[in-house]
Amino acid sequence: MVLLATVSYPGADLVGLATRWAQPPRAAVVAQTGVLSWLHVEHPRGGTPFIADASGRRVELRGTVAAGLVDYWSGSSDVQSEPPPFFPIDPSAYTTGCPTNFLTIRVPPLCQDDLAEMHALGFNVVRLALSWSLLEPQPGSYSAQYLDRIAQVVGWAREQGIYVILDMHENAYSRYIPRPSRLVEPGASFPSLFDQTGAPKWATVTDNLPGDKLLGQREVSLSVGAAFTNFWFDTKVHGKGLQEWYIGAVAALARRFGSDSTVAGYGVFNEPWPGFVIPPTADDLLIYPFYRRLIDALTGAHDGLRCSSALPLFPICGHPDLGIGAARQIFFLEADHVRELTDLPTTLDLPISSYPNLAFSIHPYTHKYTVDALAGLKPDHSPYPIGGYQQSYATGQAEARSLGGALFVSEFGNEPELDASLLTNELKQQDAYATGSTYWPWKENCGGSTWGVYNGPLGNTKNAFCAHQQPAGKIPLGPQAQNGCLRQSKERLLARPTLNAIPGGSLRYSYDPATGSFSLTAVAPAGNQLAALVTIPREIAGATSRPATARPDGSRTVTFTPLGSYSLKIAPAPLRLTGC
Repeated sequence: MVLLATVSYPGADLVGLATRWAQPPRAAVVAQTGVLSWLHVEHPRGGTPFIADASGRRVELRGTVAAGLVDYWSGSSDVQSEPPPFFPIDPSAYTTGCPTNFLTIRVPPLCQDDLAEMHALGFNVVRLALSWSLLEPQPGSYSAQYLDRIAQVVGWAREQGIYVILDMHENAYSRYIPRPSRLVEPGASFPSLFDQTGAPKWATVTDNLPGDKLLGQREVSLSVGAAFTNFWFDTKVHGKGLQEWYIGAVAALARRFGSDSTVAGYGVFNEPWPGFVIPPTADDLLIYPFYRRLIDALTGAHDGLRCSSALPLFPICGHPDLGIGAARQIFFLEADHVRELTDLPTTLDLPISSYPNLAFSIHPYTHKYTVDALAGLKPDHSPYPIGGYQQSYATGQAEARSLGGALFVSEFGNEPELDASLLTNELKQQDAYATGSTYWPWKENCGGSTWGVYNGPLGNTKNAFCAHQQPAGKIPLGPQAQNGCLRQSKERLLARPTLNAIPGGSLRYSYDPATGSFSLTAVAPAGNQLAALVTIPREIAGATSRPATARPDGSRTVTFTPLGSYSLKIAPAPLRLTGC
């Protein structure tokens, strides 16, 4: 692989080898005053990197993706292609409750009660999906109100002991991809704008190509492909390259939240589509070098070389240090979106940065969005992926180690009727690979068969359509509840023991939602004086092998200081489910 890289990608390979040989700088991990410990990526000698607290204890981040701060399209008719943001971004609109919810938008607003509900399920992290279009509505102008709104949610999370990943979210690049007035390509369909998010209008460059949706997939569109390609090639708009504008937007987040330990880190780019460039070229020569430049700019890692402005995209080029010093938080990096279709690597796995706090994020939608599902094959009759559910995790762990980062599942999910197969098997693999995750999505109003942890306002139905998806009068346009009841199938699987602090190594654990039983083994370091902390949500009723402390919300905590090889077990017992 290194030989192939040397022949095919000399510039990328030189920087990759340089970062591999470089002595990784040790990020500051000293705990500071506040509710939550600083997180970082621990690098055990000869082992797999993992996310840890300031004392080096392993922390398994388990939670969900909240999309209530995303700039989704809204409306009752696709004719209105560019409506203004739907929910208020002024924090004062949320101080006494939730704004009114409607079925004209895909998700409900995110409110303070949501964080308490996450805590009740044992979640210790929320991936907070954000929109570049709201953060930087005009070039170089960052919305102070949107930053305040983000800070409000971060504060709610801190009160509940929940970490936050600030996720720069996009789907099909932007909701400002022009909607075609007529279809011009054979077999095409009109795109549904309700789930396209990301870039502001001024940063959406489509080269006037048709916006027809092909193969029924939102990303398979000439205009979407052009928008991504212009981004990866750093096309200039308003005097600067698109990537330079984007780095500035992420820098605005880091300036505001870089000193807040509640913010575990930054999801740099959600599901990056390669545009018109074929993997692995897209990853190795465009996407990953972009990540390096962003990390250089925010952390001062100085891995890329100083280049002339005429060569900003050369793979070995870095980015000047912006002086932010964001060296205490984790950067969550994703391979290009094609990986989600194949559960296979789309890169030559070259290290991209000596910065030690990296996590490789995967979106394992095995049998949901992999090529077998797109071909119409059922999960129990599919020959692909060859490695089954394990394939995405095994390859993902190898990719993470190559990057010098921890493995993290930043997105996975499915409709309720597939929980017994898809969701169950994904969670088994997460236990087997000892990786944290965030389930997509937390709550969802409509869109067809909704996946949320809670039912939407229309209940548990495969036909929970948004207003624009049905003829006028078929969908209620008036105020709606924030959500329906907690879905019992989601509660059964997602409410599981949370490993908030595990000292030592050789960690193995598994949870069986069918019986409520749990088993954990690990080995504490010699002379260990650090406590282990495991939280058990109220749903799990079995007796614990070590003393547990009951909490007012019905959950329990197990805290002990282990020596040598140690274990924790929860005996089988019927689950105490409250969902419908």
